[in-house]
Amino acid sequence: MIADRYGNRLSTNAAAAAAYVAGVDALFAADVGAVEAFERAIAADAEFALAHAALARTHQVFGNRGPAKSAMARARELAPKLSGREANHVAALGLVLDGQGPLALDAIRAHLREWPRDAMALSPCVGVFGLYGFSGLSNRATSLRALLDGLAPQYGEDWWFLAMQGFAHVETGAVDSGREKVTKALAKNPRDAHGMHILAHVHYEAGEVAEGRRRLADFVVGYPRAGLLHCHINWHRALWALVAGDMGEAWKIYHESVTPDSIWGPSLNVLTDAASFLWRAELMGVKPPAGEWDRVASYAKREFPRPGLAFVDVHVALAAAMTGDDAEVEARASGTRGPAQPVVALAAKGFTAFAKKDWQGAIDAFGAMLPEHERLGGSRAQRDLFEETLLAAYRHAGKSPDPSTLARRR
Repeated sequence: MIADRYGNRLSTNAAAAAAYVAGVDALFAADVGAVEAFERAIAADAEFALAHAALARTHQVFGNRGPAKSAMARARELAPKLSGREANHVAALGLVLDGQGPLALDAIRAHLREWPRDAMALSPCVGVFGLYGFSGLSNRATSLRALLDGLAPQYGEDWWFLAMQGFAHVETGAVDSGREKVTKALAKNPRDAHGMHILAHVHYEAGEVAEGRRRLADFVVGYPRAGLLHCHINWHRALWALVAGDMGEAWKIYHESVTPDSIWGPSLNVLTDAASFLWRAELMGVKPPAGEWDRVASYAKREFPRPGLAFVDVHVALAAAMTGDDAEVEARASGTRGPAQPVVALAAKGFTAFAKKDWQGAIDAFGAMLPEHERLGGSRAQRDLFEETLLAAYRHAGKSPDPSTLARRR
């Protein structure tokens, strides 16, 4: 039987299957070469529907909307020839591509009950930017962990699954078990960029700044700039340099690997990482170079011209607040889709107040949004931005923070 690395039957030939397996592994490791591998699979078998679906998903992850839609359209044309797992697989990934998050999540959970080792179908659920991460639900981190813990016996010591399960543990406060799982994953695949990124979160949560800086600096030496996580891993490096007071290194990393128009990366990462780095610098009393906020705000409006995704919109609102674009702030505050919209509105109000030195207004807004900030998506490390802003507003106001308003203290 021709099968993928997880034992799932593939309706294709051996050459196409081998290329498909290589593509899945590259995608799962955030490595380069996934697109090319899936294209090789299609060249070996033009009617290999799962390769077209995987190519669509890869383009989606990289932010290539047009090619993603074309590839998924071809997968759907071929799907009627399939049955069982492969037909369901294409249908589920199609819902992900269509942006039908709740429907996709339901479809994938049903699919996994019958085919629990279909890792490619599971993959859109995992991480802080996955279907759970951007669901807008307040319990999304614990729900994802419960899903992965339940599936763990099916995956054993698989490096990709261990890393993803480890991240779910870290995001629910189980840092020690998360460390154990991602360490095992990296031992099996040392070049797994997702695993290294998750290890960065372990070091962040544990306050291990020096160790985190060392591990990431070693890793990026051999990690291609075209890699999916190159921008974001360097964001972690830049933040740690900022915290350590190494301002020259912080700005060097930012300008070389984070700021818009200087680095390739998925636009979601580039926008949110650039905006949050500049804001953290501001909170530390470090003024960004002239024009840097304008650059980020322009990038935000170009790449995300309309509101929609809460995690994106809150960072667009931040850049707009820092450039005095009140209309854009209001557009994001009111235009976000889904259950996280009220949280975006509060954050947008808080950023505007802070930018205008209305410290009490910022305290009121961020104090109200902190209990619900998980709904926005993103990691604990990313969402600490809101708590740090609240604490800074208290300092500027000459007041002591109310512990009952703080979600966590660092």
